[in-house]
Amino acid sequence: MAKRTLDEVFSNDPLGLLEVSVTKSKKLSNYAIYYDTFEELKGFIEENGREPEIEADNIHEAKLAARLEKLRASPEALEALGPFDTDGLLGAESNSEKKTALTIDDVLSSDLLEDNDEIFQLKHVSVGTKKQTASEDMATRKKCPDFDSFKPLFKQIQEELDNGTLKTRGIKGVAEIQKGQAFILSGLIAYVVDMGEKKERRKGHHNARMRVVYSNGMESNLLLRSFGAALYKDKAAREIFSKDKETLLTEEKHSLYRSGIVYVLRSKSDDPRIAPHRDYLHKIGVTTSDVKKRIASAPKDSTYLLADVEVVAEFTLYNMNLKATEKLLHAFFRDAQADIRIPDRFGEMVRPKEWFFLSLDAIKQATQLIKNNEITDYRYDAETAQLIKKER
Repeated sequence: MAKRTLDEVFSNDPLGLLEVSVTKSKKLSNYAIYYDTFEELKGFIEENGREPEIEADNIHEAKLAARLEKLRASPEALEALGPFDTDGLLGAESNSEKKTALTIDDVLSSDLLEDNDEIFQLKHVSVGTKKQTASEDMATRKKCPDFDSFKPLFKQIQEELDNGTLKTRGIKGVAEIQKGQAFILSGLIAYVVDMGEKKERRKGHHNARMRVVYSNGMESNLLLRSFGAALYKDKAAREIFSKDKETLLTEEKHSLYRSGIVYVLRSKSDDPRIAPHRDYLHKIGVTTSDVKKRIASAPKDSTYLLADVEVVAEFTLYNMNLKATEKLLHAFFRDAQADIRIPDRFGEMVRPKEWFFLSLDAIKQATQLIKNNEITDYRYDAETAQLIKKER
């Protein structure tokens, strides 16, 4: 039998077996909306450590929250996403055994596909992207309450960038971000003050809550991966590092080492020998830890006059020997030292030596002179209660 050509085959098809038309699966394309929304929600929760909020200022977050509610209320969405909802994001119903057969009309009529809610009627608002941007990160910032303690640090970083002691380079990655590092983000210096314990959110991905202070006096309390995303999206973002070291960390012996805190206390004692002088009787001390923890047992300690105290000022010092600084302040104000003698818990007479009859302004001035390395040019005059510059 002679072989037939292709033309003969296609021209002789009485049963129409070769008449094949390619169609798109509408069911699959519409189910894809559920999957895309579900994946976007999971990404948001992983990055922010919480579900999106309907009352959020960020329009994209509010929109996600509205869609999450619709997913949870939609039987067809729960049916489609049940096998993938291993974390129970959609609730128990998503894992039910209910098997409702869906038609294309069911999917197309789902209210999940409707965009008629008021929240979606945008006016004079730019729609955000799926991921948090650097500008959104800026919107979450608030005023830093103790920014004065960070000013010397930012000043020194800027000076060392200007003279070449510190350099900048591209960002290595989220995993490399550590407490004590500094970055340039959105044109500002961003300093990682603190980082909580890193916890595994999903296999191979860790996150941690951070405190970041910026050189414009603002701070943010955000997640490590959110900060990393902001750095990644800002094409001008840079890591600041020492040319002599791999990275910039505020460790001891580093040029930006945080020595500790000079604190000023005021007594709350009702002792008739102390109470009348409360407004200008101050204790000057130093610590490397939290001041409030340091004074927690004040009523049992004769150092604190066996009474509660209040913290009236704190000054953070950098690059200084803390004990030497304390001795310097005590020596500087020697003429104003209070001669207080009280019995301790065991009835023994003691003389606390860290209390002085001084105004808070005088202590602030002296601390600033120490920071500026000018304290030796001044002396304290107890009669006038003034800091006076020495004559040369």
